[in-house]
Amino acid sequence: MIEPWLADRIRAEIEADGPADDATFQALCVAVAQAQGLLRPDAILDLDAIDPVPETAFKLMTVAHFASSEAQATFRTSGTTTGAPGRRLVQDMGLYRLSVVRGFRRFVVGGDPVGRFVSLIPDASHRPHSSLSHMASMVVEAFAGQVAWVRRDDALDLDVLAASLDAATAADEPVVLLGTTLDFLTLFQGLEASGRRWVLPTGSRAMHTGGAKASGRAVSRDALRTAFGEHLGIATRDVVEEYGMTELLSQAYDAPRVTPGPRRLVGVPWMRTRVLDPRTLAPVAPGTRGVLCHYDLANHDTAVAVLTQDMATAVEDGFTDIVRAPGASMRGCSSEAATRAG
Repeated sequence: MIEPWLADRIRAEIEADGPADDATFQALCVAVAQAQGLLRPDAILDLDAIDPVPETAFKLMTVAHFASSEAQATFRTSGTTTGAPGRRLVQDMGLYRLSVVRGFRRFVVGGDPVGRFVSLIPDASHRPHSSLSHMASMVVEAFAGQVAWVRRDDALDLDVLAASLDAATAADEPVVLLGTTLDFLTLFQGLEASGRRWVLPTGSRAMHTGGAKASGRAVSRDALRTAFGEHLGIATRDVVEEYGMTELLSQAYDAPRVTPGPRRLVGVPWMRTRVLDPRTLAPVAPGTRGVLCHYDLANHDTAVAVLTQDMATAVEDGFTDIVRAPGASMRGCSSEAATRAG
């Protein structure tokens, strides 16, 4: 367990939208890693000195620096090769809420708040062990004046969705749509079959997450963004991609209005993501592919550094073109997605 002063310092940094500079972030990471026993002996005290915890460790053991009885929530992954889901114990749900809401405000809401939400992701009461469902519930609670939850078990209720979008259009009020990539693919197939289409009010936006994995319905990100325009009238610059993991309490976003230029995922300021050579775990040069390693200050209760099984291309301030490493198990958002629209 880390010292209370360090946990308080990290919370303050997140409330301030992240450490002021890389040196401060690095010093905090090293302090947490030292408390977690992840520092290599006699190494220079920087990120290279931290031994990251493999993503698979959460499937094989309890990764926590507090007593399991103190957990306020248990998040579970799905689609593992071990026969059992991964488990992420959360000591402080308030810290997760802070990280989620601050990140969503920065990359999705921005300075132009939107009060109407439509969520294709079920709320936390229906999926209590889903970190994504908790995220959806948290952002709805923080930002939504009105919300339509359109998920019904493994299906999307197109009638409820249509009524909500019709109301937003009639009131000329922008709307935020939340869903997994596969949820939106299912939605667009249903809309195409029904002949329904909207041009949503200016300022409307969508956040999708998870990619099209383990589904047999592969889609390019460009094609998905185009589909948002064709079916909902949402401009491609207002289609935001989110990247998260059950094992992390922080996220990365591809949000063109916030990070203009080539499309890529950029982490919240209290997280850094490095693309590493899978053979040496040394950082690769921009434009080179490697395995993702996330350094998340909000993860001070489990592992401040998590080595994933996701491969990506490094760019100066983020990463892009994510795929699962060969032989790696598929991750949970896809298996939680709706399978039909009705």
